[in-house]
Amino acid sequence: MQTLVVHKQKQTGWIRFHRPDVRNAVNLAMIGELESVIREWKNDRNLKAIVFLGDERAFVSGGDVSEFHQWTKKEEIFPVMRRMGALLEEIARLELVTVAAVEGFAVGGGCEIVVSCDFCLASPKAKFGMIQVNLGITTGWGGAGRLMRKIGRTRALDCLLTGRILSGEEAKEWGIVDALLPEDGFRSHVESYVEKLTKAPVSVIRAYKQVADKIEREREQGTYELEAEHCAVCWESDEHRLAVESFLNRTRAKKE
Repeated sequence: MQTLVVHKQKQTGWIRFHRPDVRNAVNLAMIGELESVIREWKNDRNLKAIVFLGDERAFVSGGDVSEFHQWTKKEEIFPVMRRMGALLEEIARLELVTVAAVEGFAVGGGCEIVVSCDFCLASPKAKFGMIQVNLGITTGWGGAGRLMRKIGRTRALDCLLTGRILSGEEAKEWGIVDALLPEDGFRSHVESYVEKLTKAPVSVIRAYKQVADKIEREREQGTYELEAEHCAVCWESDEHRLAVESFLNRTRAKKE
């Protein structure tokens, strides 16, 4: 694989986002590889959990602006947003324990991935933010709805409308992070935490995930299609175009 490093350890699958040159930004290749792994592993009756992680610098920094900016029209970008939104919906509905292990930045689409998981474990130096508003767009992968269900309407709207960046400690206080783990030996601490979550038999884990999914579906349907629609509409705006051009110019200046 070009964008992911994957392996199984005992009864846990590990997926590491691996595009370090762009802070693990999501591109089409990553979407395809992630779809392939998830659809294979969800049918592994021996598997109990999946852990998503990045590196010390970044979990996932969002969508790859350089690649996605080639599409300027709503009808061009909507299928991409809907595809990733459907994938995160699939992850959210897995009958496996899902964990986001965050050491660095989890912003934009990266934060949408985080709130698609059952648990978020973070280092104190981790950073979280739904920063799409800074590019003149909305969330496009269902993250707004999931964030509202996870931390409540008021706090979620604050995050979404301001694009604020939360530290690991603040994200724990706000309810995005479920546990803060020591920076030193972070991976080992994640492994220990996941082992505690997966002591139960596979049948018990899958049963409780089915119950959780039923409650979630009865309470509210996923919003990823609506968010993809809104994001695609905003994508055509002058505000978005100017914000992206400014971002790309700053990126080019740093490389020079």
